[in-house]
Amino acid sequence: MQTGSFIVMAFLVGAIAAIYLPMNASVARHLGSPLTANITFYSVALVTSILLFAWFGDRGTLTRIGAVPAWPFLTGVISAFIVMAITFLIPKIGARQLSILSIGGQLIMAMIVSHLGILEAPKDPITLNKIAGACLLFCGAAVSIS
Repeated sequence: MQTGSFIVMAFLVGAIAAIYLPMNASVARHLGSPLTANITFYSVALVTSILLFAWFGDRGTLTRIGAVPAWPFLTGVISAFIVMAITFLIPKIGARQLSILSIGGQLIMAMIVSHLGILEAPKDPITLNKIAGACLLFCGAAVSIS
């Protein structure tokens, strides 16, 4: 797959996230509980993941689960927290503001993770150009929030 395809895919993931965020909040409103919405979300996600694995997955990979260190499995806890926070925050601050602020948080943390090469990420040092780009993003976000 070409780099251009990856760029398009990444852009589409962001576009889908803008729909996904208010959908989670809508489920919570209909159910009357962000916690119940989270359980529903992960139940549907589990079934979807199992079906995708049944059709496209490599069953041999299941034998390697025990070789994974324990710490990466915390992503499940983090994921549940993120979805829970989204479900709670959208009715409070709206999808636009939540998206802008969460993208800002992602950008800062991604720069730190990449700069330090932690969590098995390739090292990508912070440069003045990258800082300037992040500042431009934040200036645009500040204008958009107000």
